[in-house]
Amino acid sequence: MMRSFTPYVLTGLFGLGLVGGVTLARAEEIVPIVDAATGQLYGAAAGGNWVAAADAQELVTQTLTFRAYSKDGHYLRNTTLEPDKGHETCSTPTFDSVQTLPNDAVTLVGASWNAAPRRPDALDPSSPVYRDALSQWLQEQQINDAQPDVKELWRVDLEGDRRDEVLIVASRHRGSATSTEAGDYSVLLLRKLVDESVLTVPIKSQLFPQACTAECALEKQEVIGILDLNGDGRMEIIVRSSGYESTTQAIYTIDGTDIKKRLEWFCGA
Repeated sequence: MMRSFTPYVLTGLFGLGLVGGVTLARAEEIVPIVDAATGQLYGAAAGGNWVAAADAQELVTQTLTFRAYSKDGHYLRNTTLEPDKGHETCSTPTFDSVQTLPNDAVTLVGASWNAAPRRPDALDPSSPVYRDALSQWLQEQQINDAQPDVKELWRVDLEGDRRDEVLIVASRHRGSATSTEAGDYSVLLLRKLVDESVLTVPIKSQLFPQACTAECALEKQEVIGILDLNGDGRMEIIVRSSGYESTTQAIYTIDGTDIKKRLEWFCGA
C-alpha cells in the first residue's frame, strides 16, 4: 500500500550540499530527485530552494509516488522506492525502485505535477549552423577546431517564454586518460536569444589551449534530462560528466544567462 505524503517546505539557508538553520513548515511540496540507473539521490527541490541529499533522504519514504522520465522527457510510469545499501564509492544515499522500471528510465521525480511540460527535441548534430557557431566560440577561447565533433544537440524552451534555447555538447580528446593535447576540449554550451542577440553561454567547459600531462583527465558531458523539478515552470538541466574512474551527475538551473549548479552526486575515485 502506498503511504500518504504530507507536503512541507524548508526554510533556511540552502546551498549546494549545505543546509543551515533548517525548519519545517506545512506549505508546499518537497520533491526528492533520484537517478534511475544508480539509485543515487541528488537531493530535493523545495520551491525556490534546493536541499542536500543528506537532508532529503528521510523524505523519500514519505513520498507517495515517483514519476519515471526518459532522457527526452517522456513520462514512463510511477514507482515507489526503498532504501538500498548503497555504494562505497558514491557520495549520496541510494534507493531501489520497488516496481520494475523501463530500460529508458533516467530520472525519478517525486512530484505531483508533470515535470516535463515541454519536451526537448534532438537535432541533427551535424547541423552546419551549430557546428560553425561552436567553432567560432572555441576560436574565441584560443581553441582551433574548424570541424568540431558535436555529440548532442537539443532544442527546448527552458524558461517558458516561447523562445527556444539550444544545448550543444561537444568534445575533442586526443591525449591519454589523464592527459590532453593542445586544443583538446569538452563543453556543454547554451545558445539563447538575449535582447535580440544570440549568445553562447558555457554550462560546463574544459579547455586546453596547451598540452597537459597528468591530472588533466577530460570529462565527457551528456545531457540526460531536461525537466521542471521544482514546479516553477522553468526547466532544469541534468548533466552526466564521465571522467577518469569517476562519474558526476548534477542539476543546473537557468535564469537568463545566470547558470547555477544546485545538486550533484558522484561515484568513483
